Amino acid sequence: MKRLLAAASLIAAACGGSAAQKPCTPGGDGSYVSTPFNSLTQYCMVQLSAGAIVPMAGVTQYDLNTPLFSDYAVKTRTVWLPAGKTAAYDAINTFDFPTGTVFTKSFGFKDDFRKTNPLINWVETRVLLKSDSGWQGYAYLWNQAHTDATLDFGGRVQSISWLDEAGATQNINYLVPSFNQCKQCHQTDAVMNTIGPKARNLNRSFPYGEGTDNQLTHWAKIGILTGAPAAAVAPRLPVWNDPSTGSVNDRARAYLETNCAHCHNAHGAAASTGLSLGTAVTDPTAFGTCKPPVAAGEATGGNQFDAVPGDPAHSIITYRLASTKPSIAMPQIGRAAVDKDGLQLVSDWISGLPGGPCH
Repeated sequence: MKRLLAAASLIAAACGGSAAQKPCTPGGDGSYVSTPFNSLTQYCMVQLSAGAIVPMAGVTQYDLNTPLFSDYAVKTRTVWLPAGKTAAYDAINTFDFPTGTVFTKSFGFKDDFRKTNPLINWVETRVLLKSDSGWQGYAYLWNQAHTDATLDFGGRVQSISWLDEAGATQNINYLVPSFNQCKQCHQTDAVMNTIGPKARNLNRSFPYGEGTDNQLTHWAKIGILTGAPAAAVAPRLPVWNDPSTGSVNDRARAYLETNCAHCHNAHGAAASTGLSLGTAVTDPTAFGTCKPPVAAGEATGGNQFDAVPGDPAHSIITYRLASTKPSIAMPQIGRAAVDKDGLQLVSDWISGLPGGPCH
């Protein structure tokens, strides 16, 4: 991994002069609501500090209970709303954010998983913004010096490597998505939207500079969220890899919702499959139990059902999660490596499903 980590901050030059001349204000000059900025620094959302992506003043960092797997990438998420505007709480769907809202999600890779403080190779920062015409997603590619990231409409594949826990070199071809590829996950019924910021995924503690607080409570305190109930009564997804937060069933369902349900729902890109993987789905057949696929072929691996209770080795869901071949792998985009722990969790879930054998 040859990219150098610069501890330089993203200064306000792209926001209109040096920091001494003009403070860097989140949202820059606001023109992004009609045309995306060419440079990440123009949003004045994040900066690099001691090798880490950190939010700038006025920007809120957050995390999710169960995040999307992205080839073992380290991620930093932030959100900013224009002054005086708020998001409306929703117990089920993503919140209703106002025009001008900007989300960032930065993706980086550790150089060595054995290190306590590994170096992070920051590859891209994705920006999801609420424009005048609705949500739009853009990828910004970091330069070699890590001083800025530039808008990349076309997308590209980056060769990434690291040393895993055993000291073995792992190599992947990481996808920086194109403008149209962003729509594959974020578009439902031809409308772009956010995916992660739902009450059940945000209802968790986060270590803010002034102390640890529940994210829903904190968002309400700082005035960017209205209508939120007390955290104790808001819905909450378990943390997929933390057994103290839920059963194998609950954690596997959370994992499948985050990684698969943005397509596998009644209005998503995979609606025609009849496989619906949101945590609210209660029909066992709908979430795969003894459900035959709508199409046969290589992607089934010769298996007859999406999930065979007690038999993950003959279930299509696990077969596809275990593959990196483009014609087989699920999700179809955004993954070039196998999430071994996630695969094991889903396998354990299928092993414990009632209802077999399938006919």
